[in-house]
Amino acid sequence: MGFGVKTDFRSGRKLNLDKTYEHIIKPVFEGLDFHCFRADEIKHSGVIDKHMFEHIVKADFVIADISTLNPNSIYELGIRNAVKKHTTLIIAEKKMQEYGYPFDVNHISIDSYEHLESDIGHSEVLRFRAHLKNKIQELIKKPEVDSPLYSLIPNLETPKFTEEEIEELLEEKVELKSVSELLEESEIARKEMKYEKAIELLNEARSIYPENEFIIQRLVSVIYKSEHPNKGSALFEAEKILAILKPEISNDPETLGLSGAINKRLYEEYNDVEYLHKSLRFYERGYNIRQDYYNGINYAFMSTISSLKRDNNFEATADFGNGMIARKEVLKICENLINENSFKERDLQEKAWVYLTLAEIYFASDELDLEKEQIEKASEFAKEGQFEFNSYYEQRNKLEIAIKEFKNKYSKK
Repeated sequence: MGFGVKTDFRSGRKLNLDKTYEHIIKPVFEGLDFHCFRADEIKHSGVIDKHMFEHIVKADFVIADISTLNPNSIYELGIRNAVKKHTTLIIAEKKMQEYGYPFDVNHISIDSYEHLESDIGHSEVLRFRAHLKNKIQELIKKPEVDSPLYSLIPNLETPKFTEEEIEELLEEKVELKSVSELLEESEIARKEMKYEKAIELLNEARSIYPENEFIIQRLVSVIYKSEHPNKGSALFEAEKILAILKPEISNDPETLGLSGAINKRLYEEYNDVEYLHKSLRFYERGYNIRQDYYNGINYAFMSTISSLKRDNNFEATADFGNGMIARKEVLKICENLINENSFKERDLQEKAWVYLTLAEIYFASDELDLEKEQIEKASEFAKEGQFEFNSYYEQRNKLEIAIKEFKNKYSKK
């Protein structure tokens, strides 16, 4: 299965697959005395491909999470089915059922679970753990053929680890760090605003997974936030690395959101409207694909800023109006999230962002009492002075200036 945040391009949802592995898969297998690991936990130098495929082929059990229909996961599942007779379990986030599974796996048993994108609810973790544990225990007692190939050619020999290979696998390679450890340490460094350390760790992870989108996205994020050696240089370096993911043609909301953020800051740094319009375009596309509050509220903000840079009042009014329309849509998105039973199980930071997004919407529509209510709700999950609130007030101040300037410039025309 993949690691980090992966995008389901059919729905635009971003799923943190680390939560599936850390909260469900690993605890279940370790509770059954299996040595459980994911490809990013393998300690070795160089590119990972050979080691990863060896483990896929020889492991006693493999869990294939096809929640985002990631091509790599599907390819790896095919390799496993081609060489292993049984003990391959396929799981998927349950909203995939709304879009339908690919034809060739639709007839295979797929166990579904509920994912909240940034996390998985506690009750769902307990439910799916119990289900998975029971299924594994049954397969240990009575393995069933789950490979289409071995259903047709049942007498094929299946590869497995030798005793020596198992001993080597279990050996602790102290001098090496796994990608999982590198990512974990980089996240700690990022939260502590030790950006240069985070960049160093992510570059090391990238040397093992050179084209991994999640690692590249994380690296881009910390580079532009580092402002090292200065804000402009950091933004251009981040933009250069992000170009690997081809944001101009990408449909990945995370890539589009990063492109929007970089160009937004380039505009603020250099006052070049080309960056402004690029940021607006990236946020708009990300919002249209994902229908999420993050891209939506930033698209609305950049539309308002763009209204001040148009050549005539018709274009300016169109931009300003697009911002107002987007905020109304994002308002509904946030309210729907809050009304979901699973909202209480989302992580604290996300809940704070949802309420601060609502606060910005109410501020823009001059409903200051409602803005205050949302800020108070957000303060239950984040504290004044933290990154979330600093970002909110910084954007609020810019929005206040832009709205006043637009009204002074166009309201009497």
